[in-house]
Amino acid sequence: TSFITSKVSPIVFMLVFLAFTAWIVYRGVEHGIEKFSKIIMPGLTLLIIFIAIFSLTLSHEGSDGTVRTGLQGLAIYLRPDFTGLTFKRFLEILLDAMSQLFFSLSVSMGIMITYGSYMKKEVKLESSVKQIEVFDFGIAFIAGLMIIPAVFAFNGGENLNAGPGLMFIMLPKVFGAMKFGSAVGALFFLLVLFAALTSAISLMETIVSIIQDQFHWNRRLTCIIVMLAAIAVGIPSSLGFGAWGNVKP
Repeated sequence: TSFITSKVSPIVFMLVFLAFTAWIVYRGVEHGIEKFSKIIMPGLTLLIIFIAIFSLTLSHEGSDGTVRTGLQGLAIYLRPDFTGLTFKRFLEILLDAMSQLFFSLSVSMGIMITYGSYMKKEVKLESSVKQIEVFDFGIAFIAGLMIIPAVFAFNGGENLNAGPGLMFIMLPKVFGAMKFGSAVGALFFLLVLFAALTSAISLMETIVSIIQDQFHWNRRLTCIIVMLAAIAVGIPSSLGFGAWGNVKP
């Protein structure tokens, strides 16, 4: 809470984050983004798989004396439940799934289009698309294995509607039940931070690429301009949940 309400800390961390992002984008796709992602993302993937396997071994006794296990949560995760499903609800779920699909694949933001323009001619586009689809689905599925069994083991299935916040609600409990959990948890959230950085890098690369194509500026100048614009927009945003929380349009 003290961090969010501070007038300095959010801005300092935002500046560090943006500077690191701009530096990697300045180095380009091959020497910056690709090299950075090759190190971070495989490490995060292996750690997610490890945590998912550990979540399946969890068992916890509830306040009513009932022992709940991660394997029971796995059954809930994999077994479809059509109770109360109506046509209207089906359409809502379909639209939510499509929104997640476009967001997850970075299609609607133009990121994949930008990266696609850098592909070498000898690379087969169809095989690359299939790899992206498989890895996107696989990581999402494993992430569910990491969270849902833990939610059932500790809370009996409550808080499932918490969305992305579940990661910060449940995983600390998982790490608390794990040997050397503090170290594993610190490493996990550090890699999650770097994963968020890769998303920021992708977004900035798209903007830099568009400006370069439009105005024919060099990459260094374009990165500086985009970073300064991001800082101007980011300062009100970083203070919007704390010091400037009462400011209304």
